[in-house]
Amino acid sequence: MSKGRWWVVILVAGVVYLGVAGCVIFTTQAGTGAHTAGDGSSDQPILASGHAEGLPFRGVAMQVQRIDDMMDYGRSVDKIAALGADTIEFVVDAKQENGKSTRIFIDVRSEPTQEKLGALIDYAHSRKLRVVLMPIVLMDAPIDNEWRGTIGPAVWEDWWDSYREMIHYYDQVAEQHHVEMFAVGSELNTTYTAKGQWTRTIRQARGEFHGMLTYSANWDRYDTFPCWDQLDVMGMNSYFSLTSTKPGANEPVTVQSIDRYWAEIQKDILNYGRKIKKPVVMMEVGWCSQANQAKSPWDYTQESEPIDLDLQRKLYEGFFETWYGKKGFGGFMLWAWSPNSSGPLDRGYTPEGKPAEAVVKEWFAKGTWPME
Repeated sequence: MSKGRWWVVILVAGVVYLGVAGCVIFTTQAGTGAHTAGDGSSDQPILASGHAEGLPFRGVAMQVQRIDDMMDYGRSVDKIAALGADTIEFVVDAKQENGKSTRIFIDVRSEPTQEKLGALIDYAHSRKLRVVLMPIVLMDAPIDNEWRGTIGPAVWEDWWDSYREMIHYYDQVAEQHHVEMFAVGSELNTTYTAKGQWTRTIRQARGEFHGMLTYSANWDRYDTFPCWDQLDVMGMNSYFSLTSTKPGANEPVTVQSIDRYWAEIQKDILNYGRKIKKPVVMMEVGWCSQANQAKSPWDYTQESEPIDLDLQRKLYEGFFETWYGKKGFGGFMLWAWSPNSSGPLDRGYTPEGKPAEAVVKEWFAKGTWPME
């Protein structure tokens, strides 16, 4: 397929609309479990083989959230390849109304069809990029500060059935288009008591997708996910505070101080990875161009914070200095490239058009490293 012309061959599939026009709704049978996460423990786990191929990943993440101009995503794939990355992580959305909802849906008015997503994956492969596919759950109408890490569906069994249908929808695409790694979930903190349900979910994905499987744990919950033994890679995000969080503290943030904070964090993460015998891949590594990011890198909502391009640059430098080439570290996905959002006036996560982009290029140019 010729460079820059991949979108011409995209076929728009007919979509069956169930219940809500423009949405694919993953329906469930009536469940019986009311207020626990649902055990689902009748299924026996399939333990991972312990063989993770092709690591480390040196990647960039991109959320695929629009269908009005898929060419923008193709151009961004080109830019990521030119940056020197060897992997791209496509992050796709599914939604539920709020934290108590039991039904998950995909709004195809804003999410690509399986065919369009598959064409994008094929194009990334044609640019010599490996592909990671990670579905995430968003709240369509959250109550207060709800997010996927705090959900409490009214009937957990129904939620799990719907969730597995969503995973099936996306792992079909991953299998058909030869994705290298598929994430069975991200940051679903309140589900961790349901080991049996996670086992059923991973068994299903393992039966439908034949690449590597992972899960992306929140930075402060990676040691509580119950099923690492069933996955090939320990995935996690990296939104750790890298400066003092004490009230009134105002220490200067330098690359050297960032390195010191990372050193302690890194020791705990890699020790845990060795304990569970899994390589560690950071599925989200990134910082907004905002002055609060050394202290609160997860908080992109503080629009009163001034833009700080130099702090973003320092945070990237500190990450690379500490992590790049470290034994047992299976790689990273930089969060996140944003089509049509870049440059010094952009306050978001993308490094494009900012001093951080030069740092990324410099480290990508160093090439890969041996895992052992």
